[in-house]
Amino acid sequence: MDSFNLDGMPAISFGAGIFSDIGPLIKDGGFGNKALIVAGANYLQKSGKLWKLDDRLAAAGISCEIYSKVSPNPRAEEVDEAVRIINETGCDFVIGFGGGSAMDAAKAAAAVAVSGGRVWDYIRGENDCEVKEVTGALPVVTIPTRYGSGAEISIFSVISNGGAKEKAVLTSAQIMPALAVIDAEFCLDLSAVQAGYAITDIAAHLLETYISGGATSPVADSLTETLLCELIKNAYKVIDGGAAINEHENISYISLLALTGITHVGRGGDFPLHDLEHPLSAHLDLPHGLGLGALFPHLMRFSFESAADRYEKLYLYVFKRLKNENFMPLTSFKEETGSFERAANAVDCFTEFFTALGSFKKLAQYGLTEEMPERLASDVIRLYGHGGDFIPNPEKLRHSDIIELYKKTL
Repeated sequence: MDSFNLDGMPAISFGAGIFSDIGPLIKDGGFGNKALIVAGANYLQKSGKLWKLDDRLAAAGISCEIYSKVSPNPRAEEVDEAVRIINETGCDFVIGFGGGSAMDAAKAAAAVAVSGGRVWDYIRGENDCEVKEVTGALPVVTIPTRYGSGAEISIFSVISNGGAKEKAVLTSAQIMPALAVIDAEFCLDLSAVQAGYAITDIAAHLLETYISGGATSPVADSLTETLLCELIKNAYKVIDGGAAINEHENISYISLLALTGITHVGRGGDFPLHDLEHPLSAHLDLPHGLGLGALFPHLMRFSFESAADRYEKLYLYVFKRLKNENFMPLTSFKEETGSFERAANAVDCFTEFFTALGSFKKLAQYGLTEEMPERLASDVIRLYGHGGDFIPNPEKLRHSDIIELYKKTL
């Protein structure tokens, strides 16, 4: 097993209905007496849940400012506006309430409010200036209203620069949330489309490092395989319209575990799919899960021969296991005996799964044109190539390879 460092996790309060106790939960955390709530512009306001949070915190003796203008792909200027509110009103801590975008914006704002400047200074810098280091952050509480992003427990914040059409990641241990309050009851009113995109993101978090990492940690492999089996089982309840609170709790728990780091410690691995998707949603303003699902089967077919042993394990310990448990909704599954054939069939099964989730789609209908792949590929290399001419993958992804992958999504 490779040596590893496992980042810490926030305190986690998990359970259906736990949002009703949100006031005492946050008060007992001792984060301060004034918070900025960072949220999106639609769902929480229209449902009244944003005001319920404000009321429950007020009852616990915590006053709040509210910034509820975060876009689905959070913009740098939105984070900077949240920082302005924090500094001008003297907030002690920040609450990210909503999906991954709201939580990412909250974490980034908490860092910039302490470290100074603007958020993009900490991501790429302007005019090739050196990227600033996060020196501190206000405490952050996360309250996810959907599963998928894992932002509630991660040290990552994905931010878009609308003017430059760039999307990149602020990474710092300083933005690890202090408390995550996870109530799967929020997920009961997810649409099938929203749930499908979110589950695609969870699958990507589990699969990318599994496929691109080595066979050096059987424990991490076994954890990932088991979580994928459970994700597929629960996802089909969502797909079939029969999901209840138990299924949404299960998916929320898998989503949480998928980005803690425990599923890839000891074998490493990279996130090439996310590197490919970020320019797509930066240029087209796509839902993140749609971009992932549109690309993933094509990326698998590009590189599965270079990682055939990993795909064969997925065949045996995910799809074959589901078959042996008498759960096999995938018509693509075949009883294969050859190693290469098993690996190829795993790709077929995942393609069918993402199709059933509604995320494996062509992107011309969402604005992708024949002229865009070259620009997108250049963005990938520039933003995620770490100074090289490729991004890591079982088979290195060079500029020409990336162009071809984007073209396949047209």
